[in-house]
Parts: sequence; C-alpha cells; structure tokens
Amino acid sequence: MNTVQKKRRQVISKGNVVVFPGTLERLHRDAKQAMERDLHKEAILHFESILEIDPEDYSVLDGMAISLYETKDYQRAKKFALLAMQNQAGDYIELLELYLSISIQLQQYDEVELTIQGLLEKEIIPPHSLQKFQYLRELNKRLSDRYEEPAIEEPPLTAQAFKKMNAMEQQEFLLSLQHQKLQPYIPLLVEVTEAADSLPIVQTYALMLLQQIGYQESLAIRKYHFETETNPSRLVSPEEDQFLGEVQFLAKSQFEKDPTASELVVNLILKYSVLLFPFHWGPYTAEEVAGAYVAYTKQLLYGRQAEESPLLAFIRSVDEEMEI
Repeated sequence: MNTVQKKRRQVISKGNVVVFPGTLERLHRDAKQAMERDLHKEAILHFESILEIDPEDYSVLDGMAISLYETKDYQRAKKFALLAMQNQAGDYIELLELYLSISIQLQQYDEVELTIQGLLEKEIIPPHSLQKFQYLRELNKRLSDRYEEPAIEEPPLTAQAFKKMNAMEQQEFLLSLQHQKLQPYIPLLVEVTEAADSLPIVQTYALMLLQQIGYQESLAIRKYHFETETNPSRLVSPEEDQFLGEVQFLAKSQFEKDPTASELVVNLILKYSVLLFPFHWGPYTAEEVAGAYVAYTKQLLYGRQAEESPLLAFIRSVDEEMEI
C-alpha cells in the first residue's frame, strides 16, 4: 500500500494533463542539449514546457533568456533576463551583461548608459568584468550617436574625397559602412578594391563590404606581388578559411606549453590573412607556412634567429607594415 501511494505522489497533475515521472528531468536534459547544439528554437519549446508544468522553476530563466536572445526575440529575452536576475537564476554579472546587450539591440541607449554608470559608481562590477562592460558602454555610445544623427540622405562619398583622407580615416569610414545601405557606395568600394595605390588593409575592408552584399562582378585585385581576378560573392572570409585554420592549428600545436607564444602566433597568422585577403601565402603548404610563423614567433619572443627564407622575410615585412 505504501509503495502504491509513493508512486502516485510522483505523478504531477497540471489542469487536465497528467505529467508522468521523469518528464521534467527529460525536458531539462533536452533543453540543455538543444542549447549546446545551438538549436535555440528547440530549447525554447522545452523551456516553455517546463514552465507550463512548473511556473516556479526559476532554474530555466537564464537559459530561456539566452535562447530568446539568440533567436532575436529581444522583447521576451529582456523579460526573462530580468526575471532571472530577480530570482538569482544564474550568474548575476553574466545575466546583467546579457540584459544590457539585449537593451542595446532594442535601441534603449539611455537606459544602458544610466545602468552602466550606476553600476560603476556603486562598484558592483567585479574587476575581471570591467573591460566587458566598458566595451558595452562604448558600443552603446557609438550606436546612440549614430541613431540620434538627423536622418538626412547624404550623397555618397566620392573617390576623390576618399583619397584625401589619411589611412586611419579611410579605415574608419569603411568600418562605419558595415551597418548601412551599401548600394550607393558600390562604385567607391569597387574603385578602392581595384586601386593599386590603395593600402592593402583598406582594400581588404572595401572587398569585405562587397562580399557582404554579394557583389558578383569580377574584380582585378593586386596586393604586393599577388594578382587575381575574383568574384567577391564567392570569396571565403578569413574566419571561415580552412587553409588559414590549418596553418593556425599547426603553428599553435608547437607552443602547447607556452600560452603567450600560442596566442601570438595565432594572431600573427590572422593579421596576415586580413591584410592579404583574398590571397594566401602563394605556393607554400600549410606546414611550410606554419613553420615560418613558429620561427618568426620565436624570434619575436625569445630572440632566436632562424635561417632567413623568402617566406619568412615576406611574413616579417607584412607584420611590420600593419598594427592591429
């Protein structure tokens, strides 16, 4: 009799629905696995089922906020982030960072500024998180300034006016176009990309913008001793480049016990790939390129001289030309 009563107590009744033993545990497990696989819409469905069964299960609030943010449902994401903070469901500082990121997406710039200012004044943010919040504050200010500018349709910048800018101004201008309508600037971007006298990094930014909008005309690109004709829409960005990833992996594996050298060599390789985009390292294999970067990194960090090769000399010249 006691056994029967014990089993009955494990069954949850929710309205006219009977929830069998293990249902909540399964939903929690399925939600977690969906998040780990970046299946956030699926995770949201599991979280909603959990809250339908048990509205006071606060442990799902932070996961719900994250998945809603990832699916760009910012209004609901903000609601759940706030609930998570109020009910101490998750890491408070991480939730606060998420809450502010959502508010920026909702263009609630004044709220973000006042919140961060208050947190700094009250010294609530731990030292190891200060840099993140400072970044959010700067991002919020940039977006706020852009949003508050009068919505006046300005004529596209001419190539002649662009050439009169210094190198930093050119880069900042191109970076500012990332979230704007690029159609009026296509002639300028094409001219900058194809101009042999453009700085390589400026050519890169212009070409990446053309890639971003799927520009399909063939362009003639010249950088250093490399030349090619290419269709921007078919290019692979550095962060998705398999050859680049292989070079970084091979080089990093040589510094498994030296985190400083490992980070440096990865950054040096990425630096080159951005500057030389869409080119690689010519005819060299991934192993040869990785070996040259390992030697160059050892020179920079430990002063170890290596036998000078054309590849190593070129890598050094590129590195010295650009500071990221």
